[in-house]
Amino acid sequence: MKKITIAALSMLTALSTSAIDTLPAEAQTVRALERRANRAARQLQRQVNQAEYYSQQTWQQLSPWIEQNRVAPLARTADAVRDTVRETADALTARRDGQFGYRDRDPGNAWFYDYYTYTPTYYTYDADDRYSAAIRYFDNDGDGVYDSRANFTDSDNDGRYDEYQRYDFYTQTEAAVDADVKSDREDFFAGPEDARRYTATGEIVSTKKATVNGSENLVVQIKQNESESLVADLGPFESLRGENIDVGSTLSVTGAMERIGDKNVLIADSFRVSGGAMVEVDRNIGTPLTGQIVDVKISTVDNSDHYFAIVESQGERHLVDLGPTTSYKMELAPATEITVRGIPVRVQQNHVMMATRVRVGGQTIQINQQTSLR
Repeated sequence: MKKITIAALSMLTALSTSAIDTLPAEAQTVRALERRANRAARQLQRQVNQAEYYSQQTWQQLSPWIEQNRVAPLARTADAVRDTVRETADALTARRDGQFGYRDRDPGNAWFYDYYTYTPTYYTYDADDRYSAAIRYFDNDGDGVYDSRANFTDSDNDGRYDEYQRYDFYTQTEAAVDADVKSDREDFFAGPEDARRYTATGEIVSTKKATVNGSENLVVQIKQNESESLVADLGPFESLRGENIDVGSTLSVTGAMERIGDKNVLIADSFRVSGGAMVEVDRNIGTPLTGQIVDVKISTVDNSDHYFAIVESQGERHLVDLGPTTSYKMELAPATEITVRGIPVRVQQNHVMMATRVRVGGQTIQINQQTSLR
């Protein structure tokens, strides 16, 4: 696939905006120039660094097998899909109502939002202070099933993402995209720029539960010194019971910095309370799928062999991409009990769960889908 660096992208964007110099002076405001430049950059990103995640050849191999195993196409399983990804779908509809805001207008509550939405992002780090790569998923039509993903890489280890690749699971024609979504589409595919992995320590001064991508997350404010404070999202509230995260405790937290509205928030990947054990934050989205493997097939995704499985749960058959075969030290066979957590994506007329975590044979396996990408 063709690749373009973000630096090169900026040069192309500058060339694309040179024609603006011929506009009347009143039209050449800084804001207008920035909007045009950003629009041109996004268009170039979509055009130059774009490919299908699952190749036509891969899908030609899988399609007869999927039909043979009587997996219903997406249109017939729409209700089941919506139930499986309800948290995600509910959150993404907030795009039309605002991505962040308050339910309680009390001034004492204004230190951070009561709800917010951010695009699911998975980070990979090789050093304590820097992420080497990030994967961000995009839902073009707001139905809770993802259509694209983008990979951002810090190739020169300077703390800034400088390479971009976009992979489409499913591409809609412009005629099929609803007008509200079209108006927001320029902002899709925007990705993180800062590859630094932040660590902050301070006293917890406030806590709240916030609705984040459909999940009730614990958000805390810590006081780092007399003049500085920081907000951190520690992940799903239910998974943190018993961790003693209370006002007055000392918190050391590490993660990626995101900008939500006019506020910065540290999206924690790990934290420690008052010198206790390190807690790894579970950022896997969606409802776990538990069932029995009906059939397994190996097919190539880019340059890596992946396990694909038909999993039957509550009388419904689901198609799951279990990730690279090298992730498993056991044989996956029919009649095996399995639990999968992952990203729901659309490929042609099929709903595919792209596994991020698998529980099988008494083992829990974290799946790094990025290992199969160039």
